[in-house]
Parts: sequence; C-alpha cells; structure tokens
Amino acid sequence: MNSEELRKTHPEYDKWVGEWMFYMHSYLGGKVYKDGDYLLQHPFESAANYARRKETSYYYNYCGPIVDLFVSHLYRKPAKRDFGSLTDDMLFGAFYWDADFEGSSLVQFMRDAQRFASIYGRVSIIVDKPGVEVSTRAEAIEKDIRPYLTLVTPENLLDWSYTRAGTGRPVLDMVKIREEDGLYRVWTRQNWKLYRCGAESTKVELVDFGEHALGTVPMVNLFNKRSVSKMVGTSDLQDLADINKNIYYLCSDAKEIIENTAFPMLAVPYARPGSEEMELGPRNILQFDPTEAGGKPYWLEPPHSSLSEIREWVKQDIAEIHRIAKMGGVRSVEDFRIQSSGVALDLEYQQLYATLSEKADNLEVAEMQILDLWAQWEGLSFDGVVDYPDDFSIRDIERELTNVLKAQSASVGSQIFSGELEKRVVTAVLPKLNEKTKAAIFEEIGKGRKVE
Repeated sequence: MNSEELRKTHPEYDKWVGEWMFYMHSYLGGKVYKDGDYLLQHPFESAANYARRKETSYYYNYCGPIVDLFVSHLYRKPAKRDFGSLTDDMLFGAFYWDADFEGSSLVQFMRDAQRFASIYGRVSIIVDKPGVEVSTRAEAIEKDIRPYLTLVTPENLLDWSYTRAGTGRPVLDMVKIREEDGLYRVWTRQNWKLYRCGAESTKVELVDFGEHALGTVPMVNLFNKRSVSKMVGTSDLQDLADINKNIYYLCSDAKEIIENTAFPMLAVPYARPGSEEMELGPRNILQFDPTEAGGKPYWLEPPHSSLSEIREWVKQDIAEIHRIAKMGGVRSVEDFRIQSSGVALDLEYQQLYATLSEKADNLEVAEMQILDLWAQWEGLSFDGVVDYPDDFSIRDIERELTNVLKAQSASVGSQIFSGELEKRVVTAVLPKLNEKTKAAIFEEIGKGRKVE
C-alpha cells in the first residue's frame, strides 16, 4: 500500500467531516469554538477589528446541555442485562468492569459512546483482543488477556467498503482508521495491518499485522439515528448547531453596537484647509469644513435601536432550539412567562419519549453486537439479552397529585377506585421505590379497602 492509498478517504467522509467537527465544537463550546471560523467578518471590516471582536466574543452553549440531557434521560433507568453463559466467566467479569483497558465499565463506556453518537450521529466501536499468546485460560485470566473496546469517532474512520455476501446482504469488508498522527490501522474480515506514514512523507512502513478467524470486521456502529447512508447517522445537533451559531454571531454584533454607541463620535473643524484625510469610524474624530454655518465642534450620537431587534431575534432562536430539541416543556417550566397548554406539553413530551425510545433501541442493538463479537473472540457464543428501557415518561408529581385529589373529590362510591388512587400517589411520590416495598404498600392499601 502506498501513501496515496493509505491517506485516501471515502467520498462520504469528505462530504461530512466538516459538519462532524462543527458539531463537536458546538458541543464543547469555550475556546475550541472561539478558535473556529464561526464568527463572520463584516465586509470592509479591518483585520485588527475582526481579531479583537473574535477575541471578546462569547458563546451561549445550548448544544452541550441538550445532548447531556438526552443521555441523562436514556440512563435514568438501568438497562436489564442477562449475560447468559458469560455471567460467571472471570474474563468477562474483568471486561464488564474495565471494558476499554482505561477503567471504564461497560455501562460507562456505552454511556460515553452514546454521548458522542448524539453529537456526531454515529460512532464506531472496535472489539479487539491483544495478540499476546497464552497457553491456558488460567494464564489469560492472570495476565488479563481478553477482548476490549475502542471508540472510533467519525473523523478518524477515514475509509470503508462493503461487499455482497452470497445471500445478497451487504457486509462490511474493510475499514481504515487513523489511530494517531502517522499511524493507520486497516481491518478486513480476515486480518488487520498497522501502517506508519508521516504527514510530509511518501514512505509507508508496515509496523505490525495479525490475523483473526472472526470472518467479519470486528466493528460495531452505534447510531444516534439512522440516515440513508450506511455509515452516516443523524446528529442531535444537525439543526441546533446552526441556530446556536447565529446566536453567537448576533451576540457579537450586539456587543459591537454597545461598544460603538457607548461614546458619541466627536466632530471638529479641519485643522487647516487641505489637511490629510483621517480614517473614519466610531473610534475616530469626524472632521468638517469650519466655514459651514454653525461650524463648531459637536458630538454625533449614533442610533442603537437595532439592539432591541437583535434581542428579539436571539429570543426567537432560543425558542426554536428548544422546540426542535423537543424541550419546549422544559423551557416553559424555566420561564414562567411562557404559557403552554397541557395538551401541547403532552404532545411535546411524547415526541421526546419517541426520540429517546429510538436511541434506546439503537443502543440495545449495538451492545448486543459488541457482546456477540466479544464471545466470538473467545470462541464462545453470546446467549444473553440486553434490554434498554422503553418508557421515558417523566411524571409531573404536582400535576399527578392534583389529578388524584380532584378524582377523590368526585365522591365516587367505590373502595376499589379509592385504593387505586392511593396507589397512584405512592407511585408518583416514590418513583424509585423497590418492587418488594411497593408490593407491601399496595397490599396494605388493599387490606384497608376490603370490599364487603
């Protein structure tokens, strides 16, 4: 393989890599965002003023909290995991508590992977195994030689190819990963090869290689939401990042207007006829002909009415971010001035729950594939089950209790009805109550409401 082939990237990579980095910068914010070219330079604006404006700019980060909130909701309830025959396997136990050889448990690793998937739209996970030879399983346990996980973000997965299996099903045939500057690892269904090629060099060196008997590329794609492309997902920030960038741009304009209108421009007569011209601007002195009527120095007050328009635009952008992210209900709670009907809030919550449910399904599929590959590396088969929660409803306790009290005041002549209302109160007030204690409470309610 020559340097040109090694550095070759997939057309879909070339199309999306700029967007992927924009999404990540929008999530991180801070200096990473300010150092990007996201603040437009005004026509005829001097380079010095643009540099100063960029240095004093600030970024209201709405993208990061929304991604984190999605992930928090996904992991609010633990997934149900039954590892089957792997449950008592000591090597698997070590893997469960340190899935990436960096101290992250399997649950922590998948949570971080989902965060990056929300940002990029899709991340890839390599299931690899050290090439250290061991003679017995006891030696493997002693030396902790076992499969482990590596997260690959889209900007580092440079190229890939699919082929058709005998059944007509598309099968991943090759992936090329940039591990660090100058190092590239190529996986196929039979082997892997590690190459080194410096940034300014055309010399390619084969550093290491190995074979495997998996018959498949040991990589799993975790999608945030699938798209029409096999290797491109839909990011949660696909539309939000552009709106957040506009807020960044508007805030810079507003700050510039405030600075430029804080002090009026001084207008003075020419020092003498024919004097050299001076650069005009809000930080300079405007000169006029002293022979004009009323030719005496004065202050020229610039208008700043556009500030109110910018403020309204920013507020509208913030509202759109919450609407697109299906966080309108959260916003209405934070801002008491926003009035939303119960039906509108319920509809928006249902849209949010549907989004979370799709994410949970994708997590479930990816984790099952990971565990299947892990077992294959060990010459085993995975016979367990991973089930992520499908119910992401977040009950409003105050509204729940209000509904119960209204129902009780209806004076329905049924002890069973009253007992069921009391159970709803228990569920609303103590949502994390363990099932055993909840069953005992429900039994007490039932005994106190015996039908004669």
